[in-house]
Amino acid sequence: MKYRKLTCLLAMVPVLALAQAPAAQPAIDPPNAETRAVLLANCPKSMAEADWLRFMEKPENATLYPLRITQAMLDTLDAEKLDLRYRYVLMR
Repeated sequence: MKYRKLTCLLAMVPVLALAQAPAAQPAIDPPNAETRAVLLANCPKSMAEADWLRFMEKPENATLYPLRITQAMLDTLDAEKLDLRYRYVLMR
C-alpha cells in the first residue's frame, strides 16, 4: 500500500511542475502609424525612443501611463485609428 502511494506521488511531481510554469503571453501587434506618432510625442527626454516603445509594448505599462493628446494632434491624426489598448488624455 505504501509503495502505491509513493508511486502515485512520484508520478504526480512532473505534472505539478508543469502546472507551475508561467503561461505564455499572446503576441501583441506593433502599434500603427497614428499610435506610434502619439507614443513618440510622449517619449520622455531621458529615455531613448526605442526603449520607450519597447517599454510601452507591455500591457501593464500601456494601461499605467496615459498618453497626452492635444487638439492639434487630433487635427493632424485620424483619431479613429488610435489603438484602444492605450489610455489617452486630452490636454489643452
